[in-house]
Amino acid sequence: MLRLWPAAAAAALLVFAPLGAGAIENARPLRTLTYAIDVTVIHAIDTPGGTVAGGGARPAMIVKGKVVQQGRPITGSGDKRAAATVATKGSITVEVLQATEDAGLVVEVAEDAAERVRPRVRLAISSDGALFYDPTNASKLSEEEIAVVHWLGRGFFGDHPTEVGTSWTVDQSANGHTDVERYEVMGHDAGQITLGYALEQRSTLASGYEGTRAGSLVYDTKMVVPVEASFDSVARRQIGESYDTLRTSIKFKLLTDTFAKPH
Repeated sequence: MLRLWPAAAAAALLVFAPLGAGAIENARPLRTLTYAIDVTVIHAIDTPGGTVAGGGARPAMIVKGKVVQQGRPITGSGDKRAAATVATKGSITVEVLQATEDAGLVVEVAEDAAERVRPRVRLAISSDGALFYDPTNASKLSEEEIAVVHWLGRGFFGDHPTEVGTSWTVDQSANGHTDVERYEVMGHDAGQITLGYALEQRSTLASGYEGTRAGSLVYDTKMVVPVEASFDSVARRQIGESYDTLRTSIKFKLLTDTFAKPH
């Protein structure tokens, strides 16, 4: 489940210019954050009728002088499942390269975890956490990377109240796509807010995509960063006659921040 707008990447590269200029290429990061991650992914593909066998003709037999055609018995459950599980731990590093006047950021993110290594990818983050990037890099971004950089949007929490029980909804639905996030304040202490979190995504297009996510997030309103999060997500998509299901459990926690004061 990715809250992305890759089609707008070209426009974002202009809005958050100069992404390709020598100045930003050679500049030292303004801020570097490192998160520890713990990820489990179960990927399953179900094909209805995939294990049904039979119905065809067996070689003919002669019974009492007569030729008898034999039908094959139908066997199997009627469904075929292929599944794989990956469980890994590692880290995500985010380097902030530029802060724009409209409260946006330009960052590079990379992931280092066994069986889930991701190369550096550059993204632009709008104030509300919308992400813009080169569409050719879509497959290089993991769900956990997307979650971390989305919550780095400088206006993500904004002026929302901190009272326990306060809730709000962020609805980015458009053009046949449902994209709704829900947050509720569960607690607060010393500038950190604990939020209950849920995401719902659906598409009415031919792919038949739908996804949900639920969990919690600890956010530092003074440092304007997510501190830790834990959530489970389920994403389903129809591919031809098969159904692709991705179940993901993700935990991440901030380890280092170059903006943080030394203890």
